[in-house]
Amino acid sequence: MEFTCKMMLQHPGQVSASEEELRFAIQNKHLCHRMSSALESVTVSDRPLEMSVMKAEVAPEEDERKKRRRERNKIAAAKCRNKKKEKTECLQKESEKLESVNAELKAQIEELKNEKQHLIYMLNLHRPTCIVRAQNGRTPEDERNLFIQQIKEGTLQS
Repeated sequence: MEFTCKMMLQHPGQVSASEEELRFAIQNKHLCHRMSSALESVTVSDRPLEMSVMKAEVAPEEDERKKRRRERNKIAAAKCRNKKKEKTECLQKESEKLESVNAELKAQIEELKNEKQHLIYMLNLHRPTCIVRAQNGRTPEDERNLFIQQIKEGTLQS
């Protein structure tokens, strides 16, 4: 810009070729800008009319297609919810069944522990009066003492 201004000052009556080209380029840009904004205003003002005409032609088909899609989606969602509900119920029933089996097994364990204690008690009562000697040559008293020791240590074997 400075260069062109200096040239204008130096030669006030003469216009160089580069200045002329620059003016032409600026005028073209302004003209293009004006035309594009004019086209946009025309296009924008025409669009609602075109769109309303197109909507009128396409709207029933489009609405019907959207309606069918919504209906299919609604059915699929209901089916998915039902399937999830059934799976949850099935898992709940299985959980309850396993809890019941677990409780039964715990009760059975308690019964067996009580029975074991009772048998140990009965065996302990019988040992002092038993006259049968063990194969290893120990007396019933030795057996009883060994048995009591094993009970205390918790190493009694079945």
